Amino acid sequence: MVDLTYFDQWYNQSLALHKAIGMVVLGLALVFFGWKLVSPSPPHQALGAVWQQRAATAMHIFLMILMVVIPATGYLISTSAGKPITLFGLIDIPALFEKNEDLRDLAINLHFYLGYGMGLLALGHAGAAIKHQLIDRDGTLARMMWR
Repeated sequence: MVDLTYFDQWYNQSLALHKAIGMVVLGLALVFFGWKLVSPSPPHQALGAVWQQRAATAMHIFLMILMVVIPATGYLISTSAGKPITLFGLIDIPALFEKNEDLRDLAINLHFYLGYGMGLLALGHAGAAIKHQLIDRDGTLARMMWR
């Protein structure tokens, strides 16, 4: 999207799709947190060093926070002009705030940097899962699978 001009048809279509998917992700993240209240995750296995257990806990906390914060900042960017977000052409999600350029600028920066930060955290999380599977062989990856 960043290489396209405003007048390119795909620029506008991809931006609308990006916004709609972001709102779906936000909704699913909220459902996820509701589910975690009803069915908490099992505790981490007491395998490895204490620093690894703390790193795993911190990683999960950051990923869960970012699942809400990144789409929320996207919402603020999209609605900062006071206009709603159209969800797949079906419904409009209204703007909660009036036009605010300072809020928009802050939300743009947060959305950008936190998005890349989440990508790095996800790579680290995947790398740790692969390490547990291939090097430690402690069954951590199997515990992560849906049953």
